Amino acid sequence: MKFKGKVALITGGASGIGAQTAKDFAKEGAKVVILDIKDNEGKFIEKEINDNDGEALFIKCDVSKKSDVESAVNIAFEKYKDIDFLVNSAAILIDGMIHKISENEWDAVINVNLKGTFLCIQAVSKYWINSAKANKKEKITSYPDKRIINISSMAANGNVGQIVYSSSKAGIIGMTNTCAKELLKYNIRTHVVMPTLIDTPMIKDLLDKENSKWRCFYENRIPFGIGKPFHVSGVILFLCSNDAYFMNGAILEINGGRLKFL
Repeated sequence: MKFKGKVALITGGASGIGAQTAKDFAKEGAKVVILDIKDNEGKFIEKEINDNDGEALFIKCDVSKKSDVESAVNIAFEKYKDIDFLVNSAAILIDGMIHKISENEWDAVINVNLKGTFLCIQAVSKYWINSAKANKKEKITSYPDKRIINISSMAANGNVGQIVYSSSKAGIIGMTNTCAKELLKYNIRTHVVMPTLIDTPMIKDLLDKENSKWRCFYENRIPFGIGKPFHVSGVILFLCSNDAYFMNGAILEINGGRLKFL
């Protein structure tokens, strides 16, 4: 088991990529803390992991609220004493053209996708930084190895009808670059993955409307077809593994073969 004795905190862990990542970490021996605003779904994933000889703790949390995030992170550290991996998967999607999107819709997406990622990084990294400062080392690699994995999107490159979503996901790339530089001295490595279209509950309505017209459209547009959550979780686990020890600040496209010119 690659992650036996490790603890992974995953936001948006009640469904989609987050849920798959939580289950995959648990299969590899990690204790998993799931943060999500969806109570029933979060408890379901928690039970599924625990019933299959894993260990999971679900904490209801709105990542756009600082008080929720700080409370959840405090609970996680109190229970497990430490966290090794932070995976920021919480996200919402509201599509709309530039001239039609409302300020409230803009704020809703930015608050969850971008602000939520920041709040979680801030809350968890404070623990790590304080611990490092209390136990100063001469070499960076003498500090405990910590990883932050953020989830952006290929939409960060810009996409018609996704002004808010693409802006939030592009912001996450900039945030990752800054974290990778700023936190490295504490042996905190930060990476970001950029998936193409992945078949998750967040986009199910889009794919299935009009007799699955859009599902067929994207299946034909993406060379390898619409992705599955495990296509992303596998990359996330790699970035948290010893195989990625010599990496920091990676920006990895999970593109389904869909290069920018396609």
